[in-house]
Amino acid sequence: MHIENQTVMQKKPAPGLVAGPGSVLHALLLLCFLGLALPGVVLAFGESGCGAGECRDCHSLSAEEAMKLLPPGADKINTVEFSEVGGLWRVEGEARGKTFNVYIDFSKQYMIAGNIIRIKDGADVSHKVNVSEIPEAGGIILGNPEAPVRLHVFSDVRCPHCKTLHQNLEALVERNSKVQVVVHLLPVMMDKELAAALGCSNSADMLRAAFDSQGEGRALDKLEPCAHADVEEVINFARKWQLNSTPSMILPDGQVVRGSHPLKKLEQMLKPFLD
Repeated sequence: MHIENQTVMQKKPAPGLVAGPGSVLHALLLLCFLGLALPGVVLAFGESGCGAGECRDCHSLSAEEAMKLLPPGADKINTVEFSEVGGLWRVEGEARGKTFNVYIDFSKQYMIAGNIIRIKDGADVSHKVNVSEIPEAGGIILGNPEAPVRLHVFSDVRCPHCKTLHQNLEALVERNSKVQVVVHLLPVMMDKELAAALGCSNSADMLRAAFDSQGEGRALDKLEPCAHADVEEVINFARKWQLNSTPSMILPDGQVVRGSHPLKKLEQMLKPFLD
């Protein structure tokens, strides 16, 4: 898996917020550190203070403030939320029609841009998409279409890693009736005509035949030509959300997971949503 180098940018501290000894910010960060490092100690400061000893009780960042902290080029900020990585906000926005995700630390002096990978399952926690924007047309469903947990996969039948993942996904839905997989064909190695024809067929059997033959089998002669409109939607979605490689999976919460993964790891990824 390729991991881009992280870029860290330092912003000049605002007057009165220099993190030096004796400063207010220094004291707050020290208290937050103590609250995290010593679980048995609760630091109480009254009803409006850090009574729970959690840093997020003491820190806030609005979209307007985040926009001012970012370098020029951002068009708008969509969301600001606490990251699962401690001490950071995750900021998602748009620039020139593409989405971006960056992290700002609680001191508001540093911005981190790049991939942050969760070790246990390989999920790129720095990359989330808006699930409601995923195109519906052209998706081929594996498993129970009424299953409550939906996993989206952007794949290419001529990609060998996609073929391996597809076999594992078929095993996944056979073992768990609460999971459905929606395969969206993203032409990286395959051509748009084949992607469109497979999407219009809406056939899991035909999709399997395409993977087995790497898009060259005689079984595919049965496919009817189809307009490219659905494929173009997939391409535009992938471009906007920077899904630039196949296979790429999107978990139910919008988290992006790149590459092929074994069945056991797929089940581990989906377990929180099944629970």
